[in-house]
Amino acid sequence: MLGDIKGEVTPSAFEKIKKAVETANEAVKQAVDNNFSTDWFEKKVSEIIKILEIDPLLTIPISIPKISSGIAVSDNDFIKTIGKITKFHESDFGELDPKRIAEGKSVFEEFKVLLQETKKNENRGLSTESIGISIPSSTNVDETRIYDEDLISNLKAKFKEWKTGWREQHVNTGEEFDEETYVEGGHKPFLTDQKISIKTRIVILLDHSSSIANEELQYKKATLVKFSVYAFNTEQKQVTCWLVKSENIKWNNLAAKRLAQIKANGGTPLAEVYSIMFSGLRSKKPDIFLTLTDGEPSDPDAVRSMVTTFKLLGIRMVAIGVGPDTASATIIANNLKRLGYENTLAVSRLNDIPNRVLNVLGRN
Repeated sequence: MLGDIKGEVTPSAFEKIKKAVETANEAVKQAVDNNFSTDWFEKKVSEIIKILEIDPLLTIPISIPKISSGIAVSDNDFIKTIGKITKFHESDFGELDPKRIAEGKSVFEEFKVLLQETKKNENRGLSTESIGISIPSSTNVDETRIYDEDLISNLKAKFKEWKTGWREQHVNTGEEFDEETYVEGGHKPFLTDQKISIKTRIVILLDHSSSIANEELQYKKATLVKFSVYAFNTEQKQVTCWLVKSENIKWNNLAAKRLAQIKANGGTPLAEVYSIMFSGLRSKKPDIFLTLTDGEPSDPDAVRSMVTTFKLLGIRMVAIGVGPDTASATIIANNLKRLGYENTLAVSRLNDIPNRVLNVLGRN
């Protein structure tokens, strides 16, 4: 379910399925009690699909042998499962060949038409071409290679705690005295619990220049978080700014496929990329514009000017310098600080990026 043919259902997927089932049952009850037509009920289908966050053209909701999440079943297991399903529905459809069903030749042309129509609606809204932003279009991409299940699970837990939890804060007076802080000369030696309540709109820009190539896969793994995400690279001296995920949709397989296919090429023409993104961000006005880069921009004066322009719009400009070691990352971050960013952070371990991002948000 939910975008791939998988085995065991993850807890988050289970909650989506549970909510979708409840919605479907309620819709059936309303239709029966009020004698609603099929047309009314069909309108509820899109609501259920939206809850599941799936692509109805690419998802096959069937029961299969339990395997590790994210690992595709073998062709033989898939055909065996289809065989069981067709056997169960022989009274409805007659005798069917599981292998022919798996091949899908009888519906392939119709599927292509539906897929083309779906693509037309995927990028509805603002025409990205008019503002110089491109959208990766290939769907024949294995996005699972950029997923790190441990990283994603830890990040989800941190997000939940960050959005709804509590944190300790040092204050002038309080019920709990922090001796270590007092001995070290801290002006606020008391501790109090503060309710965390943060609502922030974020834009993340990923540097996919050639210097990031050695860490490309790990770099992509560390950025699978729920923000508006853009990336840039340079091919044949042409700078391209890519829209990976817009702010009004949740992270899904399509966004992961977009990110997975962007290659690390070219230099770091940040000012040109900022100029391309300016018109869109001027209208959306995110709270924070976070740039991740592992190199100094090729046009520092122009970058400084663009950073100032974004800050005048009320956008908080933050940059993370990514380096192969602590010393290199610190040098990159210090150089970025001179360009006018309000906050610059150094990261040498890419798994630290989510924590650093949350720290930035926590100070907002």
